[in-house]
Amino acid sequence: MPAEVRSRIFTQQVETALSAFAEPVFVSDEDLRSGAFADALPDVNAVITGWLSPKLSHLVAPTGGISFVSHAAGSVKLLAVEDALCAGHIRVSHSAPEIALAVAEFTLTQILAHLRLHREQDAALRGPMSWQDMRKGQLGQLLAAQNVGLVGLGYVGRLVLDRLRPFGCTVSVYDPFISPEQAEQLGVTLLDLETLFTRCPVVSLHAANLPATEGMIKRSHLESMAPGSLLVNTARAGLLEPGALVQVLQQGQIFAAIDTFDIEPLPVDDPLRQMPNVYLSPHCAGHTRESYIRQGLSAVEEVRRFFAGETLKQEIHREKAAMLA
Repeated sequence: MPAEVRSRIFTQQVETALSAFAEPVFVSDEDLRSGAFADALPDVNAVITGWLSPKLSHLVAPTGGISFVSHAAGSVKLLAVEDALCAGHIRVSHSAPEIALAVAEFTLTQILAHLRLHREQDAALRGPMSWQDMRKGQLGQLLAAQNVGLVGLGYVGRLVLDRLRPFGCTVSVYDPFISPEQAEQLGVTLLDLETLFTRCPVVSLHAANLPATEGMIKRSHLESMAPGSLLVNTARAGLLEPGALVQVLQQGQIFAAIDTFDIEPLPVDDPLRQMPNVYLSPHCAGHTRESYIRQGLSAVEEVRRFFAGETLKQEIHREKAAMLA
């Protein structure tokens, strides 16, 4: 991974954990940019990767020497290891569960801030509105009284569900991979996508961005939401039909908290930047100081387990490769 990324994830604590059982080889940014980093990895059969890592397809077994990839991030798509994983030539782990915890907390924060009018009350206190007018006219809503819709119950969706439970709200879910029996065990109501958007004044997206889910959220879904509803997207912008979100937000009927965008960084002239009913963040839901360290420690621990012949905790199994986000 580039030095700047490594400085965040590979703290002294993480490097010490790795050095306890291995001799780490760090690839320079110059070698990463040139693509000549293979020469820097003699006799290496396990690598730790991170954000902005280069493609590894030419280095993995059987043609190359690498037989294990421990990804200190979430998606491994950009590593180009899917074919080798499916063929059984390598094993792969990732740190998605560590990132998921941060995303889940961020999601809950956005929901609560919206329902309790945190941003509006803060702005009002800095403006001319009177104290009493604020107290009377800016009444928030109880999360306990809401029906929250979750689209997808993967790593993040399950953690969001866990954090919603103590509030006592109703949770509805759209996920074609969840059976009625599982839904009953989880205490959620399974709904089709159309019904979920109609019934839930808060909808949070947590589905993987796959060919089957590309553009799955249509303009009609968003327009069916009740006035004042909130859409939270900490997943991927590609889940929404192109242009649909901007068109519906411009109508001013719903709100959105958006952490992922079609173009990143978000252009300065993007209309989303000018909308008062949009809460924007720079694709940072999964980023915290503690999460970086946890990602590094998780990746190192998987390498230790791999060398020791122990069961991997975060392994991506080959039968799941086609569903990788």
